[in-house]
Amino acid sequence: MRPPRRALLAGLSLAATSFPVAAQTVPAAPRVPEAFDPRRPLLIRGATVVTMDPAVPDLARGDILVRDGAIAAIGPVLDAPEGAQVLEAAGRIAIPGLVNAHIHLGQALQRGMSADQTLAQYFATVVAKLSSRLSPDDLRAADYGGSLELLDAGVTTVLDWSRETTSPGHADAALDAFEASGIRAVFAYGLAGSGAGSVRSANSPEAVAEDMRRLRAGRMASPGRVRLALAIRGPDFSTMDEVAGDIRLAREFDLLVQFHAGAPVYAGRTWRGIAMMRERGLLTPKVSLAHANDLDEDEYRMVADAGGSTVSTPEVEMQMGHGFPCAARMQRAGGIAAVGSDISAGVGGDVLVQARIALAAARGLANAEARQAGTLLPQVAFTTRQALHWATLGGARAAGLGDVAGSLTPGKRADIVLLRADTVGASPVHDPVAAVLNQGGAAAVETVMVDGRVLKRDGRLLHADAARAAEEVRRRAAALEARSAT
Repeated sequence: MRPPRRALLAGLSLAATSFPVAAQTVPAAPRVPEAFDPRRPLLIRGATVVTMDPAVPDLARGDILVRDGAIAAIGPVLDAPEGAQVLEAAGRIAIPGLVNAHIHLGQALQRGMSADQTLAQYFATVVAKLSSRLSPDDLRAADYGGSLELLDAGVTTVLDWSRETTSPGHADAALDAFEASGIRAVFAYGLAGSGAGSVRSANSPEAVAEDMRRLRAGRMASPGRVRLALAIRGPDFSTMDEVAGDIRLAREFDLLVQFHAGAPVYAGRTWRGIAMMRERGLLTPKVSLAHANDLDEDEYRMVADAGGSTVSTPEVEMQMGHGFPCAARMQRAGGIAAVGSDISAGVGGDVLVQARIALAAARGLANAEARQAGTLLPQVAFTTRQALHWATLGGARAAGLGDVAGSLTPGKRADIVLLRADTVGASPVHDPVAAVLNQGGAAAVETVMVDGRVLKRDGRLLHADAARAAEEVRRRAAALEARSAT
């Protein structure tokens, strides 16, 4: 990897609002009805509201009205409409649902296998020996169990880069899992690559095009909570002509594409591949780059100018030699920066963890550059609000859902998370954004709503038998490993 770029010091500063949670005596958990009917309005009352929308002010104490699955209003005090349900949220922080913008969810059957692996070891074991051997039922169990893990951590939207989808049957199984789990999902249908580490399957562009026509004529005829994308090979894993062909296929169906890019450890690394894509008119707002840590500075600007995005997965990237996370550099270039967790075989899916690591890496690199220059930074280079943006609105935009999710904005879908702010680990709350980023996580996530439907309440998933899902994942993982050993 080339030396750190001094330009990183020019980090942009998003406006931050700091205020304490309104002092109130609150019960251990909100007093709520036993169940919420998504057909009726729901008023979330008395929360500290962090909107992540510059046009919608944060509130030390505020209400959120949900109607017909969407956010109808946000204000300091809202009247409950006739027949509305009320969720008392004093002592809670309301945030937009988190977004994991790059994950291989099908690897939920291989949890922990890659925790101490290099990228080469990961490709040789998980990818080469296991990914292409999942049956449709295996993939359904992995994606369903993985989605429940994400929801439990407050992740309401996921972009699943599915190299495990090696047939139409696998595609249907994955879609089944996302629909049943209740998560908002962008299912990136995998194309078989021609480069090192690619899964060999029947997923030629022609086969994928045929299956896209089938899906668009049937269950995926209109956009909904679950949507389609293409997990393409990109210039580091295929030729530029193949990249152009993959993007033509995506344009035929008006799909977002996401590909792995710009890691110095890639065996087939195509230097200046992003610049080559720009020369051929292949960069658009529907192009998302996973990793992308070793691009030239002007290539970040090229992606930004085209309206594209980068997704950093810092925990895995720094383990496997992908370089320092690029989220801060992409933000400095004026582009869309997001975070994801990458391989489920190695790390968990909580993106607050990834946002914290990306922030720490950006700050550490900026401080190192300052020391090299013989100076000290007068203030931190990047803020907690910027990092939370990577895990919310930045992620939604990277997944092609910026108009749907990622912020608490009237008119957007009601993907809302409530975190406890009254615990010994969170109190006192001087800055709600810092409390969410630095003290948040699955244990702090009390309530999760997707599309206006409450899926987690009082710290418990309501709509799914998580223990049964975990048992199914264990059973199928053992059977897959036995098959793969022969």
